[in-house]
Amino acid sequence: MPQRLYKGDPLSPDERDELECDLISFCDRELDLLGDVGGFRVLYAGGASPLWIEGLARRVGSGGSLTALEADPERIEAARTLLPQAEVPCPVRLVRGDVFDPPFAGETFDLVYSAGLFHELDVGRRPASEALRALARVTRPGGRVATSDFVDTVPATQLEDENLQRLAARERSGAVLYGIGPPGRLISLHEAVLSRVRWRISPPFRIRHLEKLVLQELCDPTGPYPTLARSHPGRIEALRRRILREGYIRPATLYVEGAVSTEICKK
Repeated sequence: MPQRLYKGDPLSPDERDELECDLISFCDRELDLLGDVGGFRVLYAGGASPLWIEGLARRVGSGGSLTALEADPERIEAARTLLPQAEVPCPVRLVRGDVFDPPFAGETFDLVYSAGLFHELDVGRRPASEALRALARVTRPGGRVATSDFVDTVPATQLEDENLQRLAARERSGAVLYGIGPPGRLISLHEAVLSRVRWRISPPFRIRHLEKLVLQELCDPTGPYPTLARSHPGRIEALRRRILREGYIRPATLYVEGAVSTEICKK
């Protein structure tokens, strides 16, 4: 979602300030669940959002390091452009790569963290468990792998939007996205790979004015929605009407983490 903020802005300066304030607050809420990670070697897996990089870097501090692993070169370049404006007290490295085959030696990191990775993960050829195992292998024994992602425990407008995004990805490239599902699916995934798994569900977090950005994108001829409007008549208009009626409600969020065993590191 955050990439939408850089595509043309229908918001007034005050509205943009409020939206960005809410995005920072949401990021802080999720990252606070990590606890004390000062001095850690951290991998931010499957993302290059400057917002999340800055939040992680502030928590890691000058005694640690942060690496962001992202497959999309455009997102890496956008982050490289914006990071000089961010407060990053620790060394930050941007690496292009795939979470299924992270380009790092085993036991490189103390913590691997992802935010929104799994619901956008293409599992058409390889299951999500392979990505989680690959991330665990680059974590030291006793280190942690932690995930924050949306779940479908409460009704939310964004759930329908994400369903449409999955359809668009399938029609555009054949990708099969993991998608948003019940908490038990992600918890079981982590329990099959990690030990001492713990989790917590947080309620939806309102991002003011986000609906204006989504409504603008529904009309963007370069985006996925015009194509979907032709292949799935009525669904785009139904989403637009729902947003106008209800606003753009985000889903609840699941935080789940577990420890990496020596056996996983050896595999």
